[in-house]
Order: sequence, then C-alpha cells, then structure tokens
Amino acid sequence: MITWTIGAGGLLGSAIKRASQRNFSAPSIPWDNQADAIHVLRVTAQEFAKQIQDEDWAIVWAAGSASTSSSAAEAELELRSLTALTEAIREHRPAGHGVFFLTSSAGGIYAGAADPPFDEHTEPVPLSAYGELKFAQEQQSISALADVYSVIVGRLSNLYGPGQNLDKLQGLISRLALASVTRQPINMFVSLDTMRDYIFTDDAASICLYWMRKALLSNEHTCSMKIIASGQPVSLGYLIHLMQDITRTKVPVAFGSHASSAAQALDLRLRPTGGAEVERFIATPLAAGTKLVYLDIVERYQRGLN
Repeated sequence: MITWTIGAGGLLGSAIKRASQRNFSAPSIPWDNQADAIHVLRVTAQEFAKQIQDEDWAIVWAAGSASTSSSAAEAELELRSLTALTEAIREHRPAGHGVFFLTSSAGGIYAGAADPPFDEHTEPVPLSAYGELKFAQEQQSISALADVYSVIVGRLSNLYGPGQNLDKLQGLISRLALASVTRQPINMFVSLDTMRDYIFTDDAASICLYWMRKALLSNEHTCSMKIIASGQPVSLGYLIHLMQDITRTKVPVAFGSHASSAAQALDLRLRPTGGAEVERFIATPLAAGTKLVYLDIVERYQRGLN
C-alpha cells in the first residue's frame, strides 16, 4: 500500500508516515496561504493519480490547526481545503484499489453527547465551531468519495506524544510537562474530575493503518466510522499526579475560565471500535508515554523550545 499523508508534519500524520510501508513523495503544503495550499493539493492529487498504477493506495487527511478555541471563520477555511482535495481526488480518480482516511475528533464530535462511553453509533452532538468543522469534514468526505472509494472516518481520542505543537490550546500532557520544566503555571479551564481518553500517537497510527489495510481487503467500497482510543480513561487530576510522580516536582496549576470550556464535556469515555481486535496496538502505557513526552520537552527546552 502506498500512502499519501496530508499533514505529515503533525503529530499523527508524522507517525502514520513513519509506520507506512511506502510513502508517496509529496510536496509540502503552504498552509499559511490558503489559495496556494489549495493549488498544491489539487496539483498533487493529479500527480498522485498519474503515478498510481494497479496497486493498493491510501490517502490520509491528518491536517489542520483548528482547536476548540477556533472561530467559525477559521474552521471554514479548513473545510475549504479538505473540500478542494476530495474534489480533486474525485476528478482525477487514481487507479487501483484505494481508501480515503479522514482523521476526526471524538472530543469535538461527542462534546454534547450523553451516556458515555461513546462509540461509533453514538449520535454526534458538537458544541463548538471545532466540533462542527469535524462533523462537516466527515459529511463532506463521505458525500464526495464514498461511491468511488472506501472511506474511513477515524474519530480519535486525545492524542499525545513527543513533538506536540504547543502553540495550540491543546496537548495537556505536553503542557503539564512544559509547566514542570519552566515552573510557569498551566491554566486549567475545566474540572479536575474531567475524564479523557489518551492514546499515544504511534499506537493511534498503527490502528489507523490497520483499518486502512483491512478496508483494502474488500472488493467493495465501504464507508465506516472508527473510534480510535486506548479505552483507558483517566481524570485530569490523575494526569497531574502522574506527571508529578514522573518529574518529581509539583506542577504549578492555575485555575481560570476560557470561552472554549463551555464546549468541553465532563466525561468523554470512549469504546474503541474493534475491541480485542485492536488491543494489541495499544503498546504504550500512559506512564511510559507521558515520560517520553516529558523527556522530549526537557530536550526541546534546553535547545530553545519550539
């Protein structure tokens, strides 16, 4: 399977690219200029179609800088980029047997849902522009491509791992590690009882690739939703204590308010799709993964954090 990962510079995209057997050599996308980004996406989709012969392939959308604090206007820009890509894929129609994998957000999709744990059958109830964006991206991908290729929507839990972008209002484990190193307080906008599911990025990438390869075994076009999570939820309070145990320092925490907290569910327990079928891919215990993140933050801080 040859894989083209859009967003290969991000936390999940880079992990998928590392784990893929064969990667399509694609140019970087100039995300700072949407017109240029859309142009590159369209041209690259055409080139991808030219290069693909009678072989299995996957196109993965793992791009995006939106977060729960993003505005509706910012979210709309990301939807336009994805739409341009799916339209280009449909227009140029790569040969062979292919699958389109969209990375989505379980947290954004189920923010207002009731009765956790949530699974792929839970009705989406987004509460923010970010959640609405993720749901719109899902619908757009399915409507544009499901009749010509297999489409998988991966609703992921909270990803974490070394190298996380600290510019976003996301990545609690990375931010806790940073606070322990810099001694600058981390602002908490939700209750310490808030439950979240954390999955190490390499484990998540392995599960994503597993579902892609499985879809390619079918001779029919399939459309499916997958919950990609560890299935091991913890409270934010537990996570703070875990970081303190690892770093042997007290993490400075400041409690405050933020507009985005209204779109945060108190309990986001998830039931991973596949159950025992995918358990073998959850290879990184939370404590081990958290320590890797901390060591990465220490190294980045020492050489000038970015």
